[in-house]
Amino acid sequence: MMRKALRTATALALAIPLLAAAQPASASSTFLYRDNGSFADAFFEGAGTPGDLPGNYSVAWLTFHSSDLAEGWVDTFACKDGETPWGDENGDNGCRSTGSYYAWGEDLTVVSGKGKGASSTYSGTVDLYDANTEDGDVVAADVPFQVTLTPTGATSRSTYTDTYRDPESGVTYRVREVRVYNYATVQGSFDGVPAVDGSVGTYSLRLMERTA
Repeated sequence: MMRKALRTATALALAIPLLAAAQPASASSTFLYRDNGSFADAFFEGAGTPGDLPGNYSVAWLTFHSSDLAEGWVDTFACKDGETPWGDENGDNGCRSTGSYYAWGEDLTVVSGKGKGASSTYSGTVDLYDANTEDGDVVAADVPFQVTLTPTGATSRSTYTDTYRDPESGVTYRVREVRVYNYATVQGSFDGVPAVDGSVGTYSLRLMERTA
């Protein structure tokens, strides 16, 4: 559940400045944005790096939206034998970080089965952007992925809320997202890095932008 909260927070944090830029604020104004639809999350972890990024091991996630949009994050590492990305319980034997990247892609191909519990397959490409530079340069383009998710187990519900005030503009942002989802078994890879976990479901998002 912690990983889910973190990736939800990251996705919403990325969405806030994009919406703010698209909606110029005026004095004492309120802008309300709502969205809902379906989503699928896939986690990837293992040897190799998408797009031949530096390193030899990757931890990544991609979220697929009902608008045929994919976004996510990639962390890459240089690991020696016996090392893991974040080390053992004592903080030892950790791999060396070699980079962090945003992932973004559109025009996905989605093939969905029929009936309750049916599998869905998502495929396409994403571009990877350097998250450690101010300009966010593209470091790998058209990186392929294909993953099949099959929902399993009981249905769960989560609610995420957050408030952020931009100290420079004085604009306050409030977000609330409700997700109803099932965990999923996964098959596939992100340019060779294997899929290891996933979830599928629906979301309802509310974003308010207020200028004092």
